[in-house]
Amino acid sequence: MSDEELSASREGATVSHSASNAETSDAERRPDLTIQNRSNIFRMLWIGFYTTILNILTLTVFRFWGRTHFRRQLWADTTVGGEPLEYTGRGLELFVGFLIAIFTFMLPFAAALILAQLFLDTITLGIVVTVLYLFLFVIVGAAIYLARRYHLSRTRYRGIRFAQTGSAWRYGFAVLGYTLLTAVTLGWVGPYARLRLSRMLWNGAWFGSERFRYENTEAASTEPVYLSFALAWVGGVGAYIGWIAFLFLGLGLSPEEAAAGATQELEFIAKLYLSLIPLAIVIGVFVAWHEAVMIRKIVKSLSVADTRFSARIGAWDIIELAITNTLLIIFTLGIGVMAAQMRVWKRIANRMSLEGEIDFASIRQNEDAAPKQGEGLADGLDLISNF
Repeated sequence: MSDEELSASREGATVSHSASNAETSDAERRPDLTIQNRSNIFRMLWIGFYTTILNILTLTVFRFWGRTHFRRQLWADTTVGGEPLEYTGRGLELFVGFLIAIFTFMLPFAAALILAQLFLDTITLGIVVTVLYLFLFVIVGAAIYLARRYHLSRTRYRGIRFAQTGSAWRYGFAVLGYTLLTAVTLGWVGPYARLRLSRMLWNGAWFGSERFRYENTEAASTEPVYLSFALAWVGGVGAYIGWIAFLFLGLGLSPEEAAAGATQELEFIAKLYLSLIPLAIVIGVFVAWHEAVMIRKIVKSLSVADTRFSARIGAWDIIELAITNTLLIIFTLGIGVMAAQMRVWKRIANRMSLEGEIDFASIRQNEDAAPKQGEGLADGLDLISNF
């Protein structure tokens, strides 16, 4: 080999070695952002068991601490790139928030309804009650927003706190408006409303100094949101009409008998309940597909820093979870509610993925003030789940 060939060979080896080092360095700097949840159903059943027992002994007061224990375990079992989430909320915060909600909203609202019924004439009463219940939709939306603000403020990843900014009242009035539009259009505005409300929530979410972005990306736009809803709506209505026709024709139920409450014969009742099974299956399949599409659409619309979310959840995931979780709750006499909720979280988390990179060194701690109390208003309105 000539000196020139030897020199070229050495230079090539040097370049190759440098490229290899560069790739290794990039790999070291690029964290693995795999999302995983390794929750154990027996551990969650144990939390559900002692929470139920202590709820009985404390007249449900312990539920705030039981919920906190559940969340700490669920967050700790959920890792992103091998690093667990951390929940820093406290049961006392939830309890105090609930007491505040009782005295600032729920008791005054109940008192207003009672006083209206006692002192107002029929027409005025109808107007006042209608206004109060319409305002209740605003309160429901605001309660959801405030609960989410608390959840994110008590969630940390790699020591960096999440946050939720924006106006809870603005979100509440949006909930009212979209609810009325959905009712007027017999549900057809529902998918659009859900996506718009998701946008409002996520565009106000932060991971430290990095804001979440909700955009109709190319991947998100491929999800057949409106097709799946149309099939669910038409399929559901068609299945219901078919079921009614079966009652009148297949079971020989006349309109007069239906109006009178029908016969109470055991055979008829058995056939009636058995006929509900295919109805539930048909509607459930359509609804499950639409729900899976909606979840994928929302997840694929999300990004933070230089990472984008994706999801692979399907209709069978929804159907299987609905059936097995229902059986779990029934056979554990309600003790398995937390375990059932964990299974939903686990399935969604393990069907999600992150693509891209996060430069954690450049992310600063979020400076927005965290709420001091928990999700009391949502708890009082029975809107809150354990997670």
